[in-house]
Amino acid sequence: MRHAPVPASRYSWCRRALQAVDHKMKVLIDRNIEINAVTHKTVLAPQVIKWGPHEQIIEVAQRAHFPPRDNEAFRRVQLPWLATLCNFAKQGKLEFFTTHEMRMEKLRQRGRCEGYLGLNLLRDVPVRSIRCPAQRLIVIAPTRSIGVTEKEQMEFFRSIQHHRFLQIRSATGDAHIDDAFHLWGAEEAGLDVFLTMDQRFWRVVNQKKRIIDSAVAVMTPKELGEHLNAQPTDIEKLAAEISPFS
Repeated sequence: MRHAPVPASRYSWCRRALQAVDHKMKVLIDRNIEINAVTHKTVLAPQVIKWGPHEQIIEVAQRAHFPPRDNEAFRRVQLPWLATLCNFAKQGKLEFFTTHEMRMEKLRQRGRCEGYLGLNLLRDVPVRSIRCPAQRLIVIAPTRSIGVTEKEQMEFFRSIQHHRFLQIRSATGDAHIDDAFHLWGAEEAGLDVFLTMDQRFWRVVNQKKRIIDSAVAVMTPKELGEHLNAQPTDIEKLAAEISPFS
């Protein structure tokens, strides 16, 4: 792909992310990337077992595919590219990162698990952690926890008065205050890309990219995959090649 020149300012858009493809990019993965990486889950399916003249119904664990629905065109396009990027990260061609605040989101979002026989595209992919540019007190205890709820996390974001964070927050709007924080964190950590499947945030950042003027590119899996001259992965074929009992 050929890209137009970009200004060489401190936060110039895609300055690092659109370098030569032999550069090992450092990628912050949004929480929705982790969620969408689970493409297959373990389900219990009833099966009839015959033992002589007797029949018994038992539940057998199987792998089931949960593809995007018909009205999820954006997600359907992105997932094969996400599979490719996860494979690149597994091979050491990309570096994936997360943050403590994203882990707090994960702590609240229970139930999205592939189970024993499912398929998680991020399985065996190294994901390192970057330090958040603003810290807060979090206590997790049996009797009382502090800083765990979504309300507490949003209050923390709203309390931050750092000029760079306020600049991103103002451009993207309070509906995306958490993603503004993650983008700021990626900048402070010197990463190249903030990878997301949040179509609304991706759209507003691209509409306001001159105002945001970031060195970190906010990209979808398809955008990053195409930049790396990669090809999308057939997820069903990939699942067929991976034994659910391995």
